[in-house]
Amino acid sequence: MRDRFAEVRYEVWFHARRMWEAGLVVGSSGNISRRLADEPNLIAITPTSITYDDMAAPQIVIVDLATGKSVHSRDAPSYELPMHRAVYRRLPSVTAVVHTHSPFVTTLSVLRRPLPPLMDEMMLQFGGPIDVAEYAFTGTEEVGDNVVRALGDRAGVLLANHGNVCVGSDLQAALQTAMLMEAAARVYVQSLQVGEPVALPEPSIEAGRVMFEERRGRKPS
Repeated sequence: MRDRFAEVRYEVWFHARRMWEAGLVVGSSGNISRRLADEPNLIAITPTSITYDDMAAPQIVIVDLATGKSVHSRDAPSYELPMHRAVYRRLPSVTAVVHTHSPFVTTLSVLRRPLPPLMDEMMLQFGGPIDVAEYAFTGTEEVGDNVVRALGDRAGVLLANHGNVCVGSDLQAALQTAMLMEAAARVYVQSLQVGEPVALPEPSIEAGRVMFEERRGRKPS
């Protein structure tokens, strides 16, 4: 029998594989998900405890957002499903969520140190500095609540002692944000070893903010 979720399963698997190949996660850590375009009450999410080199597209799990129950799936969803559900329920414009444990991002997260806007491309991709969400124990809905609170209208947030979460209109955008965040975090951590990094001047921050909003199809506030 044809799997009507085959296309979205493959899309999630493909981007999960890219996340792993980029070194943003190891083993089975991290997770990604996507809201189904034609059935927004459903999401496709990576399974729990399956390493990315062993994961196959049919193992991506389809979950009902309202109930949290898996549908038409044989594997269990990511342990971080409550976080994903909280983000999707409270941010209806979000279509994709990427959660990584990348090294330099996680370094900042355990320091609980925000990532300031150091380069123009950070403003264009993130919309501003990356804040740190309050700590909550992994696998709880409270993690998602804290993400939404710290995220605001930005594209990503650091999780205290736990990596980051990036959101977007599709998986490509969310994953690109995660990759750029790791690159920026590396520059920031390395520059701290030499001296005190200098953030962008305020006019550049504002110009980048305007461009970020325009790229998302919104009028700058």
